[in-house]
Amino acid sequence: LGIYNLRFLIRKAFPDHWTFMFGEIALYSFIILILTGIWLTMFFDPSMSETAYHGSHVPLQGITMSRAYESTLRISFDVRGGLFIRQLHHWSALVMIATLCIHMLRHFLTGSFRRPREINWLIGFVLLVVVTLEGFIGYSLPDDLLSGTG
Repeated sequence: LGIYNLRFLIRKAFPDHWTFMFGEIALYSFIILILTGIWLTMFFDPSMSETAYHGSHVPLQGITMSRAYESTLRISFDVRGGLFIRQLHHWSALVMIATLCIHMLRHFLTGSFRRPREINWLIGFVLLVVVTLEGFIGYSLPDDLLSGTG
């Protein structure tokens, strides 16, 4: 019984047009976001309590700032590979939102949101809204100038 289902899935026709890759790119971006988010969580302190900065970034030595911003600077300048992981997390979030928008637009323009796929369309739309809200919350976490004005 299981082998028959496996053969059915292997022989299933899948369109090979390049626009069908946007969903997979969004999935891979999500996986990168999960992995980098877990790594960043180990070093991030979301506290708003005030502290004086004494890290390796010389222009900010002795300046009073929140613990959230201080931990962001510590990740960027003192943790090995921290700035790379932060940038990877940032760009994966942007790529995920962009590919989800393009993916939803392709489904809308080709009419593939109609029956029997309307539940899939609604799940995708809810996912797009949730990802956009999570992106907004993620911008607010570091408590830097961009999070206050963005």
